[in-house]
Amino acid sequence: MGKGRDNAVWTSDRPHLTFGLLDLLEVASRVGGSTSGPGSLDSHLAKMPSLVIALTHKSAALENPALEHNERLEFLGDALLQARVSEALFIRFPERDEGYLTVARSALVNTDSLAAIAGDLGIDRHLVLGQGERNSGGAKKRTILAGAFEAVVAAIWLDVGVEAAMAVIDRTVLSDLERLDVEVALVDAKSQLQILFAKAGLAGPRYSAEMTGPQHAPKFVAKVTLEGGATFTGRGGSKKEAEQRAARAALDSLADGEAHA
Repeated sequence: MGKGRDNAVWTSDRPHLTFGLLDLLEVASRVGGSTSGPGSLDSHLAKMPSLVIALTHKSAALENPALEHNERLEFLGDALLQARVSEALFIRFPERDEGYLTVARSALVNTDSLAAIAGDLGIDRHLVLGQGERNSGGAKKRTILAGAFEAVVAAIWLDVGVEAAMAVIDRTVLSDLERLDVEVALVDAKSQLQILFAKAGLAGPRYSAEMTGPQHAPKFVAKVTLEGGATFTGRGGSKKEAEQRAARAALDSLADGEAHA
């Protein structure tokens, strides 16, 4: 998952979930074979030690070294999400190639989408943050929210089981799979990059592309150059597709903080 810059607050126009974190934990418990009735969040925390860690941000651990933070769980959760979503897309689009599936996965598993899911679930209300991070609005920062959701998925996998974790992903990230529009996702990448630079008062990204391969099966390689000289590459079966993938690579790098707009 590409990370967002620290001062970025999540926004998303995906359909909102109609249930919260406690509801999701109840689903996970049932799938995991629990025969007990509905419980409180505290009861789930008592039964799921990894969940406590999943909701603890690094800033809290820096202030209190006795706490274990969620970055390792975030790493595991990211891998679980990638695997489950890849499987679902592989089955849902049997006629599509690897490039299409990659873009589709990026449309589902990205910082904005995961942060919006975390916001819908109310994860922000349960985060353990350092005082400085909390005072700066950390509970609404998309990187923190997205990472916490990944960590929660990992915690469920560890404490309840793989089937429960997959059910959670199905109920959240994959809940709107039938409405996924990859063409829109591609277009959004290029337009989002343009808007980002316009808002920052910077010169727009510059694109170049060249065709490779035979005429009957052309492939295109596109490059986008940002103000400051950073360059990103994308490949596709058309010039448009290659440029959109280059723009997506640039957006992901900007979200990671590796390039600056």
